[in-house]
Amino acid sequence: MDESEIYAIDQRRQDELVNTTIIFTTLSVLIVLVRTYLRAVVIRKFGYDDATILVALFFCVAYLVEILLTKNNGIGHAITTLSLDNMLNLIKITLAIQCTYYGAVNFIKFSILCMYLRFAVTTTLRKACYGMIGFHVLFLIVCLAVTLAQCQPLHRMWDLTGTVAGSCINTTAFFYFTSGTNIITDIIIFALPIKTLLGIQRPRKEKIALVGIFGIGTFATIVAIVRLHTIYTYTLAVDPFQQSILVNLWSVIEINVAVICASAPALKPLFSPKALSDARHGSASAKHSGYEYHSKGRTGASNKISVGRSFAAREDIHLGSVPASSHTKITAGKLDSESGSTDQILDPR
Repeated sequence: MDESEIYAIDQRRQDELVNTTIIFTTLSVLIVLVRTYLRAVVIRKFGYDDATILVALFFCVAYLVEILLTKNNGIGHAITTLSLDNMLNLIKITLAIQCTYYGAVNFIKFSILCMYLRFAVTTTLRKACYGMIGFHVLFLIVCLAVTLAQCQPLHRMWDLTGTVAGSCINTTAFFYFTSGTNIITDIIIFALPIKTLLGIQRPRKEKIALVGIFGIGTFATIVAIVRLHTIYTYTLAVDPFQQSILVNLWSVIEINVAVICASAPALKPLFSPKALSDARHGSASAKHSGYEYHSKGRTGASNKISVGRSFAAREDIHLGSVPASSHTKITAGKLDSESGSTDQILDPR
């Protein structure tokens, strides 16, 4: 295979990277814009999950800009075809891409965890969500700090002549560590609401659909695993400039698929006219404005408690007939009964 054929193949791979990035980023932008319109204008319940997904979208768009810049500097082509300026620019852009990727991944997780807090009534789930948010704040800070200090001095990172004194960390080990941590926390985050979703008082088909919507996020985890393999290939490459296509391709797919999956539950009103109508007209009925818990006493009688969004601020708490043999205690976000009650949650409108 002569040089012209190799160049043509490399150019095709570069074009595939650019086109894929444009397509996936465009999809993310459209979906997040629809989500934002629904939450901010139609439903008027814009929250922290919506704000953080907008920040994540900013990083996705920034990644697209960075890919376009790498295209102008010959990403995916052999080192023998690149100028010195091309190589220096590609290394500097790679540094920016690393920071962009960490920002996107962590803000997507912030959004998902904040979304969980919308329906997390149990203390355990709320604490787990806050704990994961705190962990990812620290993790993001560590990732950015290590990335920006991976070489001392930093400009040694793009020193191709080897004349700058200093040292660099083992970036391969660092990439494995961060990717492995992201995959593990992905699994934990997507597993957090399963018990709550299964306990929702809805028809079985709807519960399966809800679990399915949240389960779509596992696809982003699969993509992250594939990306981990491309990191392995990239770090072993003789020509990292030529072999940088796949790791960037799967990084782009991962963050944009994650944005789309994180936004899927917020698009429910588009496919549920009744939910959209209730939200638009501000339905204030108890059955649509809060959560419902159901428990049974020893006699088998059913006790139903309707709880508004702000437990302490609501006065319309209705307690049905309570059997004398059942001693029930109500605490914020949880219903405990000595007779073994079962708490189940309706998703908030």
